[in-house]
Amino acid sequence: MLKGSDNSLGTRALPEKDKSVNISTNSFCQISDLEPFFPVTLSDVSLFGDSEVEADGGHKFQRTLAIIKPEAVHLMYKIECVMERNGFIVIRKEVLRLTRELVAEFYREHALELYFPRLVDHMSGKPVAVYILSKKNCVDEWRRLIGPADVRLARRDFPVSLRAIFSTKHATDCVANVLHGSDSLEAAKREISFFFPSSKEEITDPNDIANFIQLKLMPTIAEGLSEMAREHPLDQLRWFANWLKTKTLPV
Repeated sequence: MLKGSDNSLGTRALPEKDKSVNISTNSFCQISDLEPFFPVTLSDVSLFGDSEVEADGGHKFQRTLAIIKPEAVHLMYKIECVMERNGFIVIRKEVLRLTRELVAEFYREHALELYFPRLVDHMSGKPVAVYILSKKNCVDEWRRLIGPADVRLARRDFPVSLRAIFSTKHATDCVANVLHGSDSLEAAKREISFFFPSSKEEITDPNDIANFIQLKLMPTIAEGLSEMAREHPLDQLRWFANWLKTKTLPV
């Protein structure tokens, strides 16, 4: 394994047996310099079909795996700002370094492509940021936001996509293309399991959601509200938020 040496990025090597990680807390920056590129939320632009559409016309909540590649890790917080503005929720995050073996395993479906050796070289040994993102219709929405895998097509046809905006001027194909996104729900589940094997499946059944709220969330929330009523803090929202940080939900 390659050991992380860039302490400013908080990098580490991916463990062999348990690649699960804890969520990292990070504050989102202002992206006023990007505002000219985002006059509307990109999810308002229809580029994909209406698969996974619910009966009421909405979309199901999904998860997808996103990776910020080495050439764009220094832009991590700017990209997270764009994630937030477009409604993506960061479920898990880790900045780490991958060995050549892990990169080859992750991208094994591209093993016959001519660019595969360069892809392995590019993604190994250097910091990458890996995320589980959640949103309605998340897989397609993330693909829409980042744009085509070929950065030349992204620049030409989707100039406000993240790959078009953040790619280096020397990037000409799908290797150094800034970001990775799962291309299907099945791929998202497989890739999330690769980096976060302990991550639980998202809850989608309404009865399961109601049970989770009633059995897991409400007892803790009720306890906090009762304590807040006794304390009478001036800033109730801030007090309650800080109180929640000290609690762990029951398993």
